[in-house]
Amino acid sequence: MQISNIIFPDSAKDEEKAISWQQITEISDRDFGFNMPKEKTDKIRFCVRVLLFNDKDEICVVKSEKYGYMQLPGGGIEDGESIIKALCRETEEETGFLIKDIEPVGFTLERREDDRNTHSWGRDISYVFKVLPSKEVGTNYTEDEIDEGFKPIWVRLEDFIAEQESNEGKIESYSRCFSNRRDLLIAKYFQNRILRN
Repeated sequence: MQISNIIFPDSAKDEEKAISWQQITEISDRDFGFNMPKEKTDKIRFCVRVLLFNDKDEICVVKSEKYGYMQLPGGGIEDGESIIKALCRETEEETGFLIKDIEPVGFTLERREDDRNTHSWGRDISYVFKVLPSKEVGTNYTEDEIDEGFKPIWVRLEDFIAEQESNEGKIESYSRCFSNRRDLLIAKYFQNRILRN
């Protein structure tokens, strides 16, 4: 579904705003049965997510050795950063690769308005891209990510989808409910796009 009134960070470039962004999904508290709304905030977190493919048609995902879950690489767009600059930085930090052949896939919207959301923002917009690796330079994880044992691994898209599907309904963490569902729907959206072509 295309949406004409998509919101962008102030630092987004005109050519990034001009992309014909397709909405991949919208996820909200009611999807998980959360119904304890907190005071709404207009603050939005802007993020990037990446489908990084190798020459074996595998995607690079970040695995937490401590907790065992996998997620698509990505994260928040920093103040003054363009969407593409954030994409390149986050991909390098989390996968260890510089990237090429950047292709927009779409965007996701998360509405986290339950009192379990401890962040100052109530909505998350993630711009999703398919990319290829150009050069390996090494990861640059934060202390929290190192403590969790983050590491990049390569998996088949269908195996990632199966793993995320098996986690549905079993996750206790409020935030991980959203991130698991978001990454699952991004992967399925992309898989369906491949099957259509």
